[in-house]
Amino acid sequence: GNPQKDEATGMTRLECKVVASGKTGFVTMLGNQGTAYLEAITPFSTFASAMDKTMTESQKSINQVSNLMKTKLAELAKVTAGAKGPLVDARTEMAKLRGKVTAATTTFDSLRKKVMIAKAEFAKKEAAEKNAHIEAREKKAADAVLAEAALKVEAMEASLKAMEEVTQPLMALQGADLDAFATPLSVLEQAEKLQVEIKSGVSSARAAIKEGLGKLPKVTKGPMLEAKKEMAKMEGRAGAVERKCAKVMESTLKSCQAIVDARYSEAAMAFREQVQSKGVTAEDLFTSLVQKGEDRISTEDFCKHLDSMASLSFPPEHSRLLCKHIEVGGVGRRKFLALLQQYYVVVRSIAITDDFEISKAKTIRKADTDEVIEVLEGPRSDSKGMTRVRGRSMIDGQEGWITVSGNQGTPFLQEMEKPYYSCYEEVALQSSFESGVEDTIRPLKVDEVIELLEGPRKESFSPIVRVRVKAVSDGATGWLTAKNSKGATFAEPDGQYYSCATSVAMTDEMDIKNCKVVRKLESGEVFAVLEGPVDDKESGITRVKGKAMKDEKEGWITIKGNAGTVYAEASTKHYSVTDEVPLQKLFANVDAEAIRVLEKGEALLAIEGPKEMAVSPALRVKGRALSDGAIGWVTLKGENMRPWSPYFNCLKAAPLHEALEAGGAVVVRQIAVGEVVELLEGPTKDAGQESRMKVRAEKDGAIGWVTVKSSGGVKFFES
Repeated sequence: GNPQKDEATGMTRLECKVVASGKTGFVTMLGNQGTAYLEAITPFSTFASAMDKTMTESQKSINQVSNLMKTKLAELAKVTAGAKGPLVDARTEMAKLRGKVTAATTTFDSLRKKVMIAKAEFAKKEAAEKNAHIEAREKKAADAVLAEAALKVEAMEASLKAMEEVTQPLMALQGADLDAFATPLSVLEQAEKLQVEIKSGVSSARAAIKEGLGKLPKVTKGPMLEAKKEMAKMEGRAGAVERKCAKVMESTLKSCQAIVDARYSEAAMAFREQVQSKGVTAEDLFTSLVQKGEDRISTEDFCKHLDSMASLSFPPEHSRLLCKHIEVGGVGRRKFLALLQQYYVVVRSIAITDDFEISKAKTIRKADTDEVIEVLEGPRSDSKGMTRVRGRSMIDGQEGWITVSGNQGTPFLQEMEKPYYSCYEEVALQSSFESGVEDTIRPLKVDEVIELLEGPRKESFSPIVRVRVKAVSDGATGWLTAKNSKGATFAEPDGQYYSCATSVAMTDEMDIKNCKVVRKLESGEVFAVLEGPVDDKESGITRVKGKAMKDEKEGWITIKGNAGTVYAEASTKHYSVTDEVPLQKLFANVDAEAIRVLEKGEALLAIEGPKEMAVSPALRVKGRALSDGAIGWVTLKGENMRPWSPYFNCLKAAPLHEALEAGGAVVVRQIAVGEVVELLEGPTKDAGQESRMKVRAEKDGAIGWVTVKSSGGVKFFES
């Protein structure tokens, strides 16, 4: 039988039969320490054994002769030089024989080396013959494993080759030749289709390679090891295809983008000219191109309109490519307006003039740094090489011609995205520019976005007039607003109030001779004049009818005696409340908690003031809410609103869904942290009150819905 290893002892055992006696049994061939006890008998081993024996004997004979020669030569060496006789002759003959012995030794050593080499080669051949059927079986198995992966890799490479062939006519062109290429969209669509095929092929190939590697055992030689090496090469080919595919797609998109850039500028200018010639707004034009019941211009209608414009002559595929670039699935309002509405920000103060030609133009006013200009016409270059646009200032609506850049390249305006603002706090959307009016349309919620229609504009205010007063009725003291920043009056000096200069009687009748005393008014007491002053010619005194502020008792009071004595005089420090107003502790804080509310008609004694308090201008912007189109004014204050961009950065990995409602929606793919997406629609709330928006991934153009902020307040994207 075949040798078997005993796992318990580590010895290799073999069942055999003794040739001499015919007895059978198990014998240890190899001990657990590597000691060999049996050796296989083969014709070669028999021959080799006999040969080894012969060579051993020959070596022994050579050694004997060599030793004899050494001994004899040593003895003959004692014969003195110049001596004669048989010993001298014997030494000469021995020297001759010594050469033959040396030659024989060399020949034998060479033979022995050849035998060793031959034995080693025989052992290799013998081992190879023994393992030939095993290697054949392993190679067959390895080839079967490789075949499936190789098929996938070849299919993947074939798809890449097809992609290169499809895109080559487009990628080979530049400049005017590229601009004139008639079918870029067909090339792009085929390339995109093949890209999907290649990505799928790469994925399938890698899966097959992984599966194949799992089937291969851990070996250090043989067909299975070679198969592993081949698998590694296939993995490298898959990576190369993936990189090449990405490079080809990048070049294709770059070529298409060059065509789009040219068509975009031409289309934008044509649309702006159309708006100006028809005397309509960009919004009006958008509405006219949208089919009833739809919220976007279809690709067909957009391309049809481009074809109808006399100033344009786009190849059909250029129009469709432009539409696809602007927005997939039709052009929405925001994207359409972005096409027509070009904006610049002033980077160096520059004049707004009434004419295109600077030599004929008059300055309307200066455009200040950071002012935003909407382009109405242009850009155009004048005779001096300066680039000019006719624009409208977003601050005050002023229209005129402005220089974009000088003839030496000095920039005055810099192109920018259409301005938007995002709410970081809830703010009121109001119908009028004046902020103090109670005309709120609705509150703008946190994360809502508005597009800028006008502004930012400064709303200036009159100084607030504050007076520190003491209420006559109860002695309460504090500060009140006599006149607010809008000019509304709440308290004013009142000449009807008199203050007693000395103690004086209040009587029930005007006639001092026929009256009764109501009570005594004390020095400093205040009363309001109800009637008079009346001069009593008979007595020579002046009297008024008044009401004491202390207890509201009424009667006649002498304000001037017949000898000129003044008993009461009109107060210059008394105010009358004309409308309810809070009495507050501090001068500077007009929004502080009130000590109490002063009622209309109350009398007040001014202790300090009046003082003016300057009010900082409010920065107001007019905008349209993207969520529902509501238009109104809001105040920019602190961090309540910040500039917003339609490009969002992913803060937390999130799924890209096919539908607005995330529940049950198909996942297009995951958006990774750091990826940038462009807003196409929204933000809007879904059924679960999560803020959702439709986006296009900048990385690969994938389109779908993502969650901006969860109902629990977790933020996934930030503009």
